[in-house]
Amino acid sequence: MAIWMTALKIIPWADVLESAPHIVKAAKRLFSATKTDASIFAESSTESSTESSAAAAGSSLANLNKRVRLLEARLVELSDEQKSSTELIKSLAEQNALVVEAIEVFRVRIKILLTLCIVLIGVLASLVFWLVMK
Repeated sequence: MAIWMTALKIIPWADVLESAPHIVKAAKRLFSATKTDASIFAESSTESSTESSAAAAGSSLANLNKRVRLLEARLVELSDEQKSSTELIKSLAEQNALVVEAIEVFRVRIKILLTLCIVLIGVLASLVFWLVMK
């Protein structure tokens, strides 16, 4: 338990709270950029395959076509991986923002509870003092 308290005290929560919206915005930009990049790659891969085929008409056309198809498949695979990675990053950034908001709520509640405890201790101490002096 003491380890968690130490870890929570070490974390600069003000910086975390300040950075959370920027992280979410960056993740959303990355996600939208990946969507547009994936569509551009899909369009350019079909154009480049026809240009490569025309230029390689003298050499082993079947070998080149096979290689181009493999490269296109790999490009689509990498594009899908990048898209899933950006979706994961976006999801993690949103979850991080929610965690930061929850921690901020807990921090405020702890301050309120601490203040109430101090007031109650003061009231209890004054009550005990009043009873002893009576």
